[in-house]
Amino acid sequence: MKKLLLVIFFFAAFKSFGQNASVRSPLDPLSFGVVLDDPGMKDVIIKKDIPYIKNDKGSLSIDIYSPPHLKANEKRPAIIFLNAIGEFDGERKVKSWGIYSTWPKLMAARGYIGISMETDGSKIQESIQSLFDFLEKKGTDYGIDATRLGVYAASANVTQSLNYLMSEKACRGIKAAVMYYGGAADGPFRKDLPVLFVVSEGDVARNGYGNLWNAVLKNNAPWTIRMGTGMPHAFDAYADNDDARKIIKETINFWKDQLDPVPVPSWPHSKARDVHALLRMDLPKALQLLKEISEEYPRDVLVISFYAEALREAKRTDESIAMYKKVLDFEPVNTQALVTLSVLSYAQNKDEEAEKYISSAVNSGKMTAGYYGNLAFSLLSSGRNKEAAIYYEKALALRPNGHDYYNLGCAYAKYGEKDKALAALDKCLEFGYASKQMFETDSDLVLLRTDERFKTLLQKIK
Repeated sequence: MKKLLLVIFFFAAFKSFGQNASVRSPLDPLSFGVVLDDPGMKDVIIKKDIPYIKNDKGSLSIDIYSPPHLKANEKRPAIIFLNAIGEFDGERKVKSWGIYSTWPKLMAARGYIGISMETDGSKIQESIQSLFDFLEKKGTDYGIDATRLGVYAASANVTQSLNYLMSEKACRGIKAAVMYYGGAADGPFRKDLPVLFVVSEGDVARNGYGNLWNAVLKNNAPWTIRMGTGMPHAFDAYADNDDARKIIKETINFWKDQLDPVPVPSWPHSKARDVHALLRMDLPKALQLLKEISEEYPRDVLVISFYAEALREAKRTDESIAMYKKVLDFEPVNTQALVTLSVLSYAQNKDEEAEKYISSAVNSGKMTAGYYGNLAFSLLSSGRNKEAAIYYEKALALRPNGHDYYNLGCAYAKYGEKDKALAALDKCLEFGYASKQMFETDSDLVLLRTDERFKTLLQKIK
């Protein structure tokens, strides 16, 4: 982070340059504004130095940038450009820097309220919290909808800003956060705050971004990580090119997507659609909805089948069997129900019953390689290896493929048929289904690893 501060705030090296010269130097790093222009920026209304807090050092203020045609009593979402570093004695206020006076103006030209701020460097978190307290209490006086707020933090501002945003005390009106070319965070990250994190290529050598995506996945956080390929640090001020402008446009669209109302759909809400969304996210809730739907549609075989399979997934086996039998009441030769009931019967060591279901499915003339393969996989997963091998052989007789040959090899290996296992694995290689790592690490193949023929198989894998 020390290196980051040096890179970003090399401004200090120019302080006498910028403070004492009657004409500002063309190299003044604070003079450059955002590189995306908008004709409406010239009409933006600016209210400067509005106090939002008083402390022992005096008051801290904000500048508010409003769209030119904001109506009385109208409320708009606001974008706050966070100052999480504080002010420097004898230097220009951060909110007057080129980037912090043009970004909020650009957002006001796009119809939002833009806000830049002063901060007490010794009380960063308190200052940020006080600003959002002010917006919640007084925001309507300035046309601000404090329930729809976006934030921007860049460079050295990112660390303290993320500390605030990911904390319990963070203002709940903040619905979208943009972080530009700052230090990578370790989490934890909130699941209810979308974040756009833009990395500049110029920073990659200095900062450890390698673990960022892992941290995001660990927290299931709604982050979008954007690589600024070819971008220098502070590209939104210093990269006067279309690639930088495209990132800025993406940023504006990110705020727009999160802060603007979502259009109301023309169709009614569907519990059935909810079921599909919830099956892998919240199975108990999906089961409750399926129960309700099955009561509404008691003769719909697809509904009953979905409910039966979800009950099976939830390991509510007896209920699942009852529902699959109900499917057979309506469709006695429903192949999926017969195959699944056979699997459940095998799992309960009711082999005779399982074989009756399979016989019915076969006699229906509707058994396919896919059904045999699914049956075999379920049996292999539950440790019924001999039965799994039987049905993989039947599947392969109808549709040879590398995946089923590999699993057949696993089934044979698990109950000691080394010759058959090696033959099946050899066939799987013929079909191009090969992964050396899988062969070397799959616990199903432990019996084969010391066999010279297995080592020969490994040599065939490129």
